[in-house]
Amino acid sequence: MKLESLFSTRNVLTKPKTSEKVSGFIFTQNTFLFLFFLLTVSAFSQESAYDKGRDSIVVLLKEYSRTKQPEIPSKAFLFAEEIKIDSLLKFTYVNFGMKSYFNKDLANLILTKNKLRALYLKTKDSSVLAKQYYSSSLFFKIKSIPDSTFYYLHKSKNISIQLKDSLEATKRLLSMAALQYRGKDFSGSESSVIEGLRLVEPLDEVFFTGLLYERLANVLFSTEREEEARENYLRFFELQKKIPNIKLKYERARLNVHLAKTYESEGNYRKAIEYFKKCFSTDSIKLKQVYRYESSLEGFSYAHFMLGNKKLALKGYLEVLKSRKERGYKIGLTYSYSLLGELYAANNNKKKAIFYTEKALQNTKELSAPTKNLENLLFLSRLVKGEKGRQYLEERILLNDSLYKRERSLKNRFTKARYETEKKEAENASLKQENLRKQLALESQRQQKMIAWLLVGVGLLVIVIGSSIVLARRKKLIFKAKMQQIESRENERQQIAKSLHDEVAGDIRMLHLSLSKTTQIEAAKSLYIIKENIRNLSHQLSSESFEKVFFKDQIINLVSDLFDPKFRIKIQNIDDVKWQKVDNAIKRTLFLAIREGIQNAKQHAEAMVVILSFKETKKAVFLTISDNGKGFDTTSKKAGIGLKNMQERIEEINGLFTIESVVQKGTKINIEIFKNGK
Repeated sequence: MKLESLFSTRNVLTKPKTSEKVSGFIFTQNTFLFLFFLLTVSAFSQESAYDKGRDSIVVLLKEYSRTKQPEIPSKAFLFAEEIKIDSLLKFTYVNFGMKSYFNKDLANLILTKNKLRALYLKTKDSSVLAKQYYSSSLFFKIKSIPDSTFYYLHKSKNISIQLKDSLEATKRLLSMAALQYRGKDFSGSESSVIEGLRLVEPLDEVFFTGLLYERLANVLFSTEREEEARENYLRFFELQKKIPNIKLKYERARLNVHLAKTYESEGNYRKAIEYFKKCFSTDSIKLKQVYRYESSLEGFSYAHFMLGNKKLALKGYLEVLKSRKERGYKIGLTYSYSLLGELYAANNNKKKAIFYTEKALQNTKELSAPTKNLENLLFLSRLVKGEKGRQYLEERILLNDSLYKRERSLKNRFTKARYETEKKEAENASLKQENLRKQLALESQRQQKMIAWLLVGVGLLVIVIGSSIVLARRKKLIFKAKMQQIESRENERQQIAKSLHDEVAGDIRMLHLSLSKTTQIEAAKSLYIIKENIRNLSHQLSSESFEKVFFKDQIINLVSDLFDPKFRIKIQNIDDVKWQKVDNAIKRTLFLAIREGIQNAKQHAEAMVVILSFKETKKAVFLTISDNGKGFDTTSKKAGIGLKNMQERIEEINGLFTIESVVQKGTKINIEIFKNGK
């Protein structure tokens, strides 16, 4: 119902007549109640239709998953389209898209993508567009085109961030990190994981947060940061324990394999054996998770081989080989053949060593596993003499060059994909308008449902609005008076600082020079200390005029003054704030807070890094000061005078001041100052 219609109805109802004809309809109180009843019944009817339709779609999904019949998605789409409920269409397209991916059904995956595109064009629902991009990424993933997969994942992630759907964005980042990891872009993978953790950790979600920590640990392990990797594997396991109905003994086995491999990488084979043994000794693991049993027994055997126990190693290798042959696990057989080749070479059984290594090489070529190819070719070039050995070496050199170029190209394409999607962020500008449209639509629905209350409350609303305007003006005047008061106080402080520096310190300096020429050396030293203290005090009281020196330049000067190779200060997004439009009193308060925050981090927190992060909205300026120092207990009443002064200055101009700190993990100070005092 349009807003003007609401006011027309209100006028009719307040007249003494029982009814009046408006645009061909008779609006009375009874008519209005009848219409309201019809709207309510219609809403309930639509909800019921959605539930029934969803149940039918779930049945078809299960059938498609079980039988993989390619005609089932089209039946489901036709069924959902006949019901004509957008939310049901979205549910159907998204879920059948995922099933098509798992079934490797490219035709239906393309159909799903096209259906999602059409639904987005109809509804302008950006969450549907995000799902369409995700379907595109799944298509290219099946086609083994990693850069295109990454490109569409990145686009989908950006839309989810714009929609403040942190969980969906996290899922995309997890997939991006996995792609980068497989392409050996370890720094890119680590960056994607950290971005995902920043989004998901505030949600207190455990499943995807745990997977991110496991992925981060894998990256750290691959870049020889084993101790950090272990810390993150343990974080992953702690989160796994919070998942309902999870089989914890198998998750513990998973953790033990991870930990064992980090110790193996460090050459601590006895520690690795301890954890591998814990894993393959887990109850029923050989039946329930044979792949993990094989992996842990293989690692256990390899560690014994490295410690010189070749007999025990051979026994374990052969058991793993037999298990993998029985279940036709080709990738695993490649590792088994390679390890047996290495063991027989160590036992001087060159014939068997060459036999198993050549079988491993044949497997890696069939499976397109070039990294393992390199290892097998290098080993064969050392085992086989003569022309054939030289051919193995040449093949290895060519493959290594090819892999290096491919990995470098893939990293560049990942970077390019990020750049291209960020360059096209212009299309996301429409998201704000769309969200506003949705909010207006929801507001319109609420108005329709609450029209009776609206009519009664119009009079009260006028009073409230009038009161709000008066109150807002009063707050603005009070804020302006406070700004003038602070400005006056700052002028007085500047005058005191000037007097201390030019007059008092100057007089003491002259007296110090006179005493130093006499026998009263100790008195002269004391006067020198007093003089330096006065000079320092004058500098603390004084600050540059923000009309003469720009705020950004003052911050840069402050950072330069506090420069120390072991103490880094990072400034983020300072140019995002239009400082020339910010009141000088606010800038001075922020400057003093920054100075105090940096000094506290350096002197008391013993931090190595401080980050100053700025942000601006239409109403307020935000500052975050964070450090990686030793932190402190915020519940303690022993807060320093510097922090108290900082809080008082900010709250004096109606600002908000909060502090978060964890012992041994650092401190974060959050400051929000309203531009107009509200």
